[in-house]
Amino acid sequence: MTEMTYRHQILRNLAFGTLPTFTRLQEQKNALLIAAGLTPYAIWAPAFGGLHHLVIEASFTSMSAFEKEHAATKQIAGMAALNAQQLECVIPGTAHDRLQRLGLAAERA
Repeated sequence: MTEMTYRHQILRNLAFGTLPTFTRLQEQKNALLIAAGLTPYAIWAPAFGGLHHLVIEASFTSMSAFEKEHAATKQIAGMAALNAQQLECVIPGTAHDRLQRLGLAAERA
């Protein structure tokens, strides 16, 4: 039986040339998250699809765990400023988030 997990995905389309800045800022955010005992986020880009698409992603054991970490993240000094700097790299109107629940992992028999 697969243990249920929740995946938080932050989807962004970056302006041309801003990936290095965006990535550096995410590294700073991850350092703050780790220092606070919270979950860091991975960055990946689809191999196929739209130009400059970016996904920031982390998994959580439950909806409650996600909500607790989300609230704790808002209390970290400097996090809001880093978020604002990252949003300067994003094409206006392209930012959105989603939370997905994994109900069955694909596994080989």
